[in-house]
Formats: sequence, structure tokens, C-alpha cells
Amino acid sequence: MPGISIEEAVKKNCQAVVAGDLANIMGDLTADALGNLLANARSGPGTMPAITGFSIDRHEETGGDHTFTVKFAGEHDFTTVATWRDVSGAWKIADLKIDQSAGGNQLSEMLRLVRELY
Repeated sequence: MPGISIEEAVKKNCQAVVAGDLANIMGDLTADALGNLLANARSGPGTMPAITGFSIDRHEETGGDHTFTVKFAGEHDFTTVATWRDVSGAWKIADLKIDQSAGGNQLSEMLRLVRELY
């Protein structure tokens, strides 16, 4: 059982996104979720996008999975739908979808920067 509530884990992750804290963002992803996101990240040079805030709009629980819909505000607003689960005693994002039509390229840009580092 994780040492913090799922709600705390989600809030900490969202705060990391706003702060541009790539290490903590990536640390919350399972290997599969990270691989899927990096495979879909934009290529080419770029800079860290400015994200100014977030709101957690929905939380649904199905079995051991918790799915959160989060809206991020910044240069372009975007929405994510993240499925979290307890993985070996820690809350991890097992699946993440980004609404690209609403500015989701901001998070993709952050992930592209991570891909360049590895």
C-alpha cells in the first residue's frame, strides 16, 4: 500500500508538471506509459513550455485503477486522462492520454526534451 493517498500523488505530479520537474514527472510513469509517451513525443528542437496551473476535474475508480482527468493551463490549455495504480507500493501512472487538439503539444514538448536526454 502506498505511503500517500492517490489524491496526494496526483496533486504532487500535477505540481511537478507546472514546475517543469521532469525527473518527478517521469518517476511517476510506469515503463510502458513512459515508452508510449516518448514514442509519440514531437521531434526537433524546442524549449520547455510554460504551464501555469491545473485543475483535477474527475476521479473514477475501477478495481484497483484510478483514472483522473486533469486540465492544465498555460500557453495552450490541454487535458490529460491518467490511469494510476499501486505498483509495488507506489502510485504510478500506468496509462496517459493527452488531448492534443487542446494544446497537448506542451506536455509532448516536455517529453521530447526528456527523449533528447536519453
